[in-house]
Amino acid sequence: MKVVIYSSLSAEGFLSFVSSYTSKPSLSDQWQGIRKRYPEVTFGIVASEGGAAQLFDFDENKKEIIPEGIDTVLLPMEADADEFVAAIVGEAPDLVIAATYFGGPMDWDALKDAIIADDLEKKGIRTIAHSMFAATTFFDKWNTHQVMMEKGFPVAKAVHIPSIYLTMAKDHPDIRSNVYLELILHQIRQMSFPLIIKASAGSGSQGISIVEDYDTAKRDILSRSEPVDVIVEEMIPGEQFGVEIHGDPGNYTILPPFKCAVNEQGITDPLHYMKIGPITDEKYRIEELRSMLRRLATEMGLAVSANADLAFSDGKWYIIEVNPRISGMSVTAAACEGRTPLEVIIESGLERRINYNYPSILEKCLNFRTMAPSEELAGFGEESVVVYMEISKVPSEYNPGNVDISMANIVLSGFADFSEMADKVRALHEKYPHVVTDKMIALVEQNL
Repeated sequence: MKVVIYSSLSAEGFLSFVSSYTSKPSLSDQWQGIRKRYPEVTFGIVASEGGAAQLFDFDENKKEIIPEGIDTVLLPMEADADEFVAAIVGEAPDLVIAATYFGGPMDWDALKDAIIADDLEKKGIRTIAHSMFAATTFFDKWNTHQVMMEKGFPVAKAVHIPSIYLTMAKDHPDIRSNVYLELILHQIRQMSFPLIIKASAGSGSQGISIVEDYDTAKRDILSRSEPVDVIVEEMIPGEQFGVEIHGDPGNYTILPPFKCAVNEQGITDPLHYMKIGPITDEKYRIEELRSMLRRLATEMGLAVSANADLAFSDGKWYIIEVNPRISGMSVTAAACEGRTPLEVIIESGLERRINYNYPSILEKCLNFRTMAPSEELAGFGEESVVVYMEISKVPSEYNPGNVDISMANIVLSGFADFSEMADKVRALHEKYPHVVTDKMIALVEQNL
């Protein structure tokens, strides 16, 4: 049986500013483990060159380290869907799985992967990928809002500003009064503050403003000149969470949520985040949440790996956004299952040995990003509770003192409960003070 994994990344993402990348365990070692587990399967990869960090390790020249025994085809990032289809068909696969990831500023690679999947299915090749409906809905935050409203999922109150109405007066000086913006500002006056103002499409939390009053909201909106639609939504008070959805229609794993640390503005920071979980305290109405997300996954046609950003406020769950792709959340969720994200991808199409839908079998995990002395990080990586570690060197422009430091995304796992985690984290703080911070200890202790 031949199984091909594909990933049509359109931009380098974080590899654009790091000089090398590897993970613990390395992607090459992960692939060898998968080959041993599935000896009857021949695996192949068709991917964009220079970006698929979920499938390859990279050397100091940003070149892929090709795993032994894995048939690999690398295409330029400029390659279109037809070229990907041709390359995949050329591998004569029995099964194809999309490993959709995130690249640069536009979080749109699920769209291309869906096009490829659609064309492969028409050729009679079984393909597991997010549906076109899911890809086109979740690519744009306003589309997400509208579809979630139509389907009865709880979301924040919001208004939409197409970019044409932000720039119209500048492009047409004969227009003296922007009537559409007057309408939007009228609607904003009636919303509950604080508000979040953000681009309708894009990746991460860059470009987000949090405003406390109407005058500040008006100034922020009128100052925006980027050619992108804008969403203004009520900020939901409460705790922030992330949830992973694995599998494909009829065979989903809906994990319990992971609590996210927030910055001083009350939102998660994608560059300095911490996540802890899974959270199973029934005060959070966990089974109600999992049932809601199973319906969402089924009706939208999610596949392989997706994550939802959520808020829990006054005993109710709200969907902030859904990302139909592998992300930093995927590393955490896989670790609590005792897997890696690569295994989650593979086992979305091959028989799983374990049913992960039972929260009682999941380990407690802590995921965090840090920047610390390279030597200290290397020692930390040898600790037994470190089950996943991505390391990237900090380039000189982000390290003016030319200090030997590295960035790392780390997952600690293997804990039966949060009390055991807290004891270990405190001990690690004494040994590695630059890696394990006081803020991290506080997050763990909040869940005791």
